[in-house]
Amino acid sequence: MNSEEKRNSVKRNYDLVAQQYGNDFGIFIEDMDIYKAFERELPKGATILDLGAGTGRTYAYFSKRGYGYIGLDFSSEMRREAFKIHGEFAYICDDMVNVKNHFKNDSADAIFAVYSLFHLPQDDFCRVLSDAHDILKDNGIIVLSYQLGVGEEFADEPYLGEKGKNALYMNYQADGEVEAILESLGFMDIYKKKKVETVDGAINSNNAITVFRIMRKL
Repeated sequence: MNSEEKRNSVKRNYDLVAQQYGNDFGIFIEDMDIYKAFERELPKGATILDLGAGTGRTYAYFSKRGYGYIGLDFSSEMRREAFKIHGEFAYICDDMVNVKNHFKNDSADAIFAVYSLFHLPQDDFCRVLSDAHDILKDNGIIVLSYQLGVGEEFADEPYLGEKGKNALYMNYQADGEVEAILESLGFMDIYKKKKVETVDGAINSNNAITVFRIMRKL
C-alpha cells in the first residue's frame, strides 16, 4: 500500500464515523491546557489554519474568541457534520498534503495540527511540517501532536466495533527524530507536554503517549 492509499484509507474511516465523532467531539474540548498555551502565543485577531478540522470543535473555540479560522480536512462527511453543528464556516475539503495549493507562503499567523499528523506516512509527515513552516509568517506559531512509537500499523477504530479492527492507519514517531526535523526546518520550542492516553474510546488507548509541541517559526 503506497502513501496515497494509506491516507485514503484514513479518509474512508473518518467518513464512516463522522456522525458519531460529531456527537462526541463536535463541541467538547479535551486538552484545554494545550488550547490555552497555544492561545497565549497568538497575536490579537490571528488567523489560524486548522489541519484536520474534523467536526469543528476548534472552530467553535477560536472563533468565539475573535480569531480568524480556516479549517482543512479531507473528509467530506466530517465537514458535513461540522456544518450541521456550527453552521457553515471557512472549511476546505482536501488532503493536507495539498495545503500549499490553498495557502501562499507567509500567509498564516498560526497553524493547529492536533490529533491529525499521526495519520500521515513518514514522507508526508515531513512534507506537511515543511509546508507549514513555509505558510507561517515570521514568528508564526504551530501547535502539533504525534504519538511515540516505532513504525506504522493499522490500529483499531473504536467507533466501528469489530469492523474497525486493524482499520485505522497510524504512523509513530521517535521524539528525538521529530525534534531534529523541527529544528532543521527552523522552528523553536515554546511548550511541550506528554500525555498518556488512557481513555477507553481513544485510538490506541493502551497507554500510548501523545506528545504536544508548540513551536515558533524563526
